[in-house]
Amino acid sequence: MLQLPNVQEEIRKSVIRIVALLVGVIIFGTLAYHFIEGWPLFDCLYMTVITITTTGYREVGKMGVYGKILSMFLMFFGVGIFMYSINVLVPVLVERRIKRWDRMIEKMRDHYIVCGFGLMGREIAKELGKDKVVIIDSDINKVEAARMRGYLAVHGDATDEAILEKAGVRRARVIVGCMTDVCNAFALLAAKDLNPKIYTIAVLRNPDAERKLRRVGVDLILSPYKDVAKKVFAILMRPATVEFIETIMGRKGDSFLLEKIVLEKGELIGKTLRELDLRRRFGCMVVAIARDGNLLLPDPNLRLEKGDVLFVIGREEDLRKLDEVI
Repeated sequence: MLQLPNVQEEIRKSVIRIVALLVGVIIFGTLAYHFIEGWPLFDCLYMTVITITTTGYREVGKMGVYGKILSMFLMFFGVGIFMYSINVLVPVLVERRIKRWDRMIEKMRDHYIVCGFGLMGREIAKELGKDKVVIIDSDINKVEAARMRGYLAVHGDATDEAILEKAGVRRARVIVGCMTDVCNAFALLAAKDLNPKIYTIAVLRNPDAERKLRRVGVDLILSPYKDVAKKVFAILMRPATVEFIETIMGRKGDSFLLEKIVLEKGELIGKTLRELDLRRRFGCMVVAIARDGNLLLPDPNLRLEKGDVLFVIGREEDLRKLDEVI
């Protein structure tokens, strides 16, 4: 049976050979200068290093004919060995770093995938936090920019299932498309196919593409043009509402969150808000209830029904406890 070579073992042996050869050249040059010119060993080491690295500083002392011959030998052979060592070692170090990033991504759970690290993608990633975000971009410069900012990033096409798998799409909680509308549609459709539970968000480039994105089953479509127009209208007509939402969203750390909860099953159905006493049990408060297209105020005697949509305000840890009983 044909035995395939162990790639990692071959790389390890190649690196060892290169390092040994480089160290051997440095030792040879150091001792040769010492015996030929009689310089101190440290000066000889310094002379050898600046010769094989083509640094070009002046000689450490007056050099005779044999010393010059040795220098020419090191310039021809030592420089070649040094450059070859760099060409071998740098890709190995880069590959090890990429594998370390891949291992970090493999450990992530319930994270956010941001496709596209342009202006919009950067702002979204900044709000989500570095420890829960994986960036995907086909531009290697943007990938490097994301890594420089401390994000885990994958270089490749987000519409490719293999790239989505590499970003941990099966374990992810949300995927956000910040690319072109066509790329967003294909990427989010592929993500849904790999992980039906993932929540998909698309940021529109062209408002006319909204209908097409809805056809592929995107959970949330954000249109910067429409959203800004609605916000301007809200600021003019209901400034207190906008200020309240901005206050909640703008705070960091121990801040309140507004969460939407759809009652499909659980102990909340069939009970009144007074009986549930969410404020005492979980530290949360119902601020509004949507039922049959109507918005209801949270009366203590209001009995909850299946299909009700609750808008609950509370801290993140309190809302998480509430989710466990729904």
